Amino acid sequence: MTWYQTARDAFDEGAPCILVTVGNIRGSAPREAGAEMIVFADGFAGTIGGGALEYSATHRARELAADGMEGSFSENLILGPDLGQCCGGSVDVTFEKLDGSGFEAIAERHAAAEARLPQVFIFGAGHVGRAIVQALAPLPLCLTCIDERPDILDQVDEGVRRIPSAGNAADVLGLPSGALVLIMTHSHDLDYDLVQAALTRDDLDYVGLIGSATKRARFLQRLRADGLTDESLARLVCPIGIDGIAGKEPAVIGASVAAQILMVSEARAAERLDDALRIVGDET
Repeated sequence: MTWYQTARDAFDEGAPCILVTVGNIRGSAPREAGAEMIVFADGFAGTIGGGALEYSATHRARELAADGMEGSFSENLILGPDLGQCCGGSVDVTFEKLDGSGFEAIAERHAAAEARLPQVFIFGAGHVGRAIVQALAPLPLCLTCIDERPDILDQVDEGVRRIPSAGNAADVLGLPSGALVLIMTHSHDLDYDLVQAALTRDDLDYVGLIGSATKRARFLQRLRADGLTDESLARLVCPIGIDGIAGKEPAVIGASVAAQILMVSEARAAERLDDALRIVGDET
């Protein structure tokens, strides 16, 4: 379900809906410019950061809806003096009465933003694979789960793209550049084939393999014998997850891996931005 669907349902039932958007920010604020929420009489969808800012904006939006507001207007809120928040900044907040075309515009923005999200491919829909999917699903990522077992793949949340596996390395060769790959199938042989195919590429942002240090050592030995370079082998992440979390329960692994994926994806995004700015600087 998209973040705004509950608001759309309320709108379809006749409830007035007010879109609240964070605009210009000076100093610190709970959310970034462009953050949105939709307020209706008995609920809301999305968030502009919680706390006093969101509480005040929600109350104001409901007042405006009750007064029959049309169109849009903006207010500037100073978080300290106006709201008692210690963020130390001020925020422009826009209130807009939504109609059908407004929801269509939100859907278009949502689709465009989703297309820019980091793409994560999880090979294996077993207990750990599904736990990782559950941990990653609320995050700003585009998830795909791949498994050759239809009955197991059917257990993955319907909101996640599910692809039947060919059961061989071809599943990896067609992945988009910049993808983050997690490998945890039911077969060590298939794991090996997928890892080998992933490490022959130099354009994947992350190649993670579930397993122990012993599994890593055995895979590296085979991969080196099969001709992979030390530079390629250094890109293999195994065990997966952040250091300091030792629990092996699926939910614990899911939380640990989710944190690691966020760290990697944000670091890669920052690197690409730096590279782009450097190119622009070299051209000027």
